[in-house]
Amino acid sequence: MKRETKLIIMGQILLLLATLAWGTSFAILKETIAEVPKFFVLGVRFSISALVLFAVFYKKIVRCDRKLAIKGLLLGVILALAYLTQTTGLEYTTPSMNAFITCTYCMICPFLLWILYKEKPKLYNIIAGILCITGVGLILFSGKSESASNMWLGNILTAISAFFFAFQLIGIDRFQRKQKCDPICLLFFELMAVAIIYNILSVIFEIPVHKGEIFNLTSDQILKIGYLTFVCTLFAQFAQLFAQRFVPPNQSTIILNLEAVFGAVFSVLLGHEVLSAMAIAGFIVVFLAQMTNETKFDPIAFYKKRSGK
Repeated sequence: MKRETKLIIMGQILLLLATLAWGTSFAILKETIAEVPKFFVLGVRFSISALVLFAVFYKKIVRCDRKLAIKGLLLGVILALAYLTQTTGLEYTTPSMNAFITCTYCMICPFLLWILYKEKPKLYNIIAGILCITGVGLILFSGKSESASNMWLGNILTAISAFFFAFQLIGIDRFQRKQKCDPICLLFFELMAVAIIYNILSVIFEIPVHKGEIFNLTSDQILKIGYLTFVCTLFAQFAQLFAQRFVPPNQSTIILNLEAVFGAVFSVLLGHEVLSAMAIAGFIVVFLAQMTNETKFDPIAFYKKRSGK
């Protein structure tokens, strides 16, 4: 087997493991924030991630200029808002719905680019958008779940988070592709901003209420926070960065689109919910929307190609 082929296979495995980790994070996070204040959990998660990134790439990071740092911090504010609405939404809805609605940010991006930069969406973007709205509609009207205290509120907050994730993705694309910003420096300042924001929120709103109890974590709670930090954030981010150097973009997007599927599967396996037929139908339609958007499937172009016109 050629070295190039081995690297592609290794990259595919790493990308699948990263996607699997992200998929499990929805159910694990829901369990964690039911026991530990969410700002504290997110503050610890992003603080450790930023510190580890700095320890590995400190020579590169200390040479970053001020303008790049500001861009990273700006992305961090957007990402903090995304996690705030997503995590709060997760408190009220189920992990599977939180996962699938969050993943709609990929379909939102082309329409935000149209509004912000006058870049008109392609036909496949429009088809994906219609499928996405249909799928989310099915999810919203799929009925109640015992693990969701207020499904409508949770799903609406999650949908808002999808818009913030879309803004963040557009920002990364503009800074890295258009302005050639260093991705490691950008990621460090982004993670640092999120860590600072959530630590401040925890000090203001959580520590005065919970006092010393917030630091008396059980071994199970420490294990869950450690899993979210080291597996779902650090490992998954580095695995994606490495894998996408070797795996073709079309293969990467197909694997990454499995995140929501894994999220639903683990939510059911861990006993958080029993999926209704309408919810499953909604998930399938949203997944088809993702695949249409990422594979750039254009039915008109496909028909012309097959018919020879």
